[in-house]
Amino acid sequence: MAITRQEIEHIAVLARLEMSGERFDHLAGDMQNIVGMVDKLQQLDLGDITDVINTERKNALREDVVEQDYTPEELIEPNAPDFQAGGVAVPRIVE
Repeated sequence: MAITRQEIEHIAVLARLEMSGERFDHLAGDMQNIVGMVDKLQQLDLGDITDVINTERKNALREDVVEQDYTPEELIEPNAPDFQAGGVAVPRIVE
């Protein structure tokens, strides 16, 4: 399957990309190389490869354990310029 300059221009219009004329030719060549690599991958004989999924495997991740619990005040207060009554105080903008 050959990728043409017109197809690249159409894709650029759909993606709302602005490119120069020589860039289209370069991208058409790159896309053609990508399609060629995919064609090579499809030619591989994978018939003798077995599945690597082990259905007996349990959760391999560690247990989710809370190490330290923080209150909102402990997290926000050190970074807030003015912290009052459990919240960040901001200048009044409505009168």
